[in-house]
Amino acid sequence: MEQLLSDLALIRDGLLDATADYWVPLVEATATMPTWALAAAGAGALALLAVLIFGGRRLRGGDRLDRPDPFLRAPNGDAAAPHPVETHNAAIAMPQADAPTPGAAAPQPMEPDPLPDTPEIQGLAEILADRGLDGGGRDGRLRTFAGELDDLRARLATVSAGSASTAQLLRDARGAIASGDLSQGTDLLIRAADEEDATGRKHDWTAGVHGRAAALSRLVAGDLMAARDDLEEAATLYALAAEATPAEDTELKVECFGKLGALAHGRADYRTARKYFTDALAALEDAGGEDHPDLGGVLNNLGLACDLTGDRKSAEAHYQRALAADEKAWGDDHLNVAAVLNNLALSYRRAGKTQAAVPLFRRAVAIKEKHLMPGDASLARALVNLAAALRALGREEDAQDLERRAGVPQPAPEPEPEPEEDPAADIDLGETDGETANGPLPAT
Repeated sequence: MEQLLSDLALIRDGLLDATADYWVPLVEATATMPTWALAAAGAGALALLAVLIFGGRRLRGGDRLDRPDPFLRAPNGDAAAPHPVETHNAAIAMPQADAPTPGAAAPQPMEPDPLPDTPEIQGLAEILADRGLDGGGRDGRLRTFAGELDDLRARLATVSAGSASTAQLLRDARGAIASGDLSQGTDLLIRAADEEDATGRKHDWTAGVHGRAAALSRLVAGDLMAARDDLEEAATLYALAAEATPAEDTELKVECFGKLGALAHGRADYRTARKYFTDALAALEDAGGEDHPDLGGVLNNLGLACDLTGDRKSAEAHYQRALAADEKAWGDDHLNVAAVLNNLALSYRRAGKTQAAVPLFRRAVAIKEKHLMPGDASLARALVNLAAALRALGREEDAQDLERRAGVPQPAPEPEPEPEEDPAADIDLGETDGETANGPLPAT
């Protein structure tokens, strides 16, 4: 009982600290509540927190990885060198030409939206510049971070501190990040997570609450490290987050494994990526997640890791499961379905089953044309993938038409060869049997 009362008092202190600036009268009333009333309120708060955590937070470990066909045609008609794996929102690498082919009705690539002018974006830009990353690399990272910024802010707002000191650290971290000081914000999040770990070891009854707070703090800190290209530090934080996650919080654990797998995938360490995606799938299946909407994403990523390690049989099986799961969860014409179709079709191509790949590529193109604007990079990749498959089947005209729709510059037609001057043209050869003076020289 003494331990229970101590834990309740700890929760009360956290509530007081978190709400002091907004609900002073309520805080004063809470401070004078009898222990039995405080226990009932604490139980209700924990129940509400569980609903918010398990019912409202979408799994982030299932983001689908996608890749272009590694056999894009160079301007001279030869196969280009294989391209690295890309995520589905990365820019397609296409051959360049001096000028577009006359008469080609190719859509212009979509102009990217301007980057948000926020302190967080400015802070990351300064960090990346200090690290010597500029040009397209820096712009790509800033755009990725901008797309994740709202989710990061929301995640920060949901991290619930288990102690007054941790609550202060989290408030300071939010303030630092909002002002653009990402380094300071990251350090404060790591300190907050360490304090939650220490407190959780002292109070078994609330260890799950502290473990979840530590895991969430480290996930956000890991995301900030990844954004600034500190990938090893990010991987360490994700691994510590997975370790701190309570056993019953399946979604959070799957998210940690998914982030670790994506980092390994980005380093082209596909065996390690396969291990983490396998762990994510096992955690989801052990919790009865067969109908989870992001099961298809985990299976797709695991299939891609198997594919890239040479295990095509396992890759195809995972892709097929991913396709069925996504069609069930999202419908037949969702972009998630298109991503799996693309990867399954590429797997067929690498196995020499190009005929089987073509209808999958066509379906992926149809889905993306329904949802995306002409000139979108993801749609362009789908068109190029289908074109490459048709070219492999000898359908060159169809392939070129698809490439024009994708915006791929076509090779300029080779100029007609200039007629070479015959050195014998100025020699009077006299009469010949029907041959002109410019004809071939008689054999000697």
